[in-house]
Amino acid sequence: METGNLSLKLVDIRELTLNYFEILEEFLYEERLLFYIKPSQDIKDRFVKYYKELRRLGSFYPFLDREGNRIRLTIIEGIKHPEPSKKTPIILLIATIFTASADGYLNSFNPVFSDIMVGYNPVTTLILYVVAIMGIVGIHELGHKFILGRYGIQASWPKFIPGVPGILPTFGAVISQKEPAVNRDALFDIGVAGPLSGLIVTLAVSMYTSITVPIISQEQFQALVKKYGEGMPIPVPIIYVLIQDYIRPVSADQVVIMTPLLWATIIGFFITGLNLLPAWQLDGGHMARAFAGRRYHGLLTMVSVAVLFLLRFWLMAILVLGLYLMSGGRDARPLDDISPLSTWRKILFLIMLSLAILCLPSF
Repeated sequence: METGNLSLKLVDIRELTLNYFEILEEFLYEERLLFYIKPSQDIKDRFVKYYKELRRLGSFYPFLDREGNRIRLTIIEGIKHPEPSKKTPIILLIATIFTASADGYLNSFNPVFSDIMVGYNPVTTLILYVVAIMGIVGIHELGHKFILGRYGIQASWPKFIPGVPGILPTFGAVISQKEPAVNRDALFDIGVAGPLSGLIVTLAVSMYTSITVPIISQEQFQALVKKYGEGMPIPVPIIYVLIQDYIRPVSADQVVIMTPLLWATIIGFFITGLNLLPAWQLDGGHMARAFAGRRYHGLLTMVSVAVLFLLRFWLMAILVLGLYLMSGGRDARPLDDISPLSTWRKILFLIMLSLAILCLPSF
């Protein structure tokens, strides 16, 4: 790590620090500048203003921690990240549209739908399916991107992950964040923005789906089974069942037929529910880190893995556990790690945890 600029800006940094905090002790090490500062009631707001001023002096990052009964402010120099390829997000976007289209084709051109839906158009269904899938995942990531921009945090454009047609059209998308969140409020907002945005789109798709999905009698269903063979039942999230029952109730002697849009709805809720789990580097993991701190982040990750196992998402449980262990339990800490999360965000965290369970399909 280069520290030349830190040494050159030492006087300016110290003067700026004195403008915001009362310095009790200070130390200069080869790679960092350390201050022990006096606590204050408004340290959270002071730190945000201090951080903005410090960034004007150069690529410096202040980390606020507790060391026993003392508050430690550590200044380090940021590492310059190489410019990411501008072509990669576009290539991955095109590839994901292709896998979503291929998956939609396999689902839309099913002769079953022509038998039970008057005027069924597979091309229209295919287009709606691709728009729904890409909209759910895309708006999810743009939610992150918007909040990151509001906090002035540099981040990459979304990189979509192509899926496997016939199994899962996409594995979501990722955004590379180049800077840490300023405090727990910001970390929480960044984490919740994606799932909340994606959930809104998924709810809209689910409402349209509940109106248009074919609902047939048991006699009609048995006739379809005799003609086309037994289909595979697919678990549906509790939240969709509630929406379907409210908008267009299904009686005990009726069967809901799985359509591409219903499949898109299930995928949307699954992505939302998975990301809301308070585990590792998932969005819910960032929210949990902001809510409970580093001490309980690992415990909540293990609880999330256990929930995935109980819901029989074994592969996903193993993946989350493996990535967590390989990263050494790494979490996304904010710069100010002593100021608590605001009360209304704590309440929202508990609400989003409940939504995670409602959104995950249950076998």
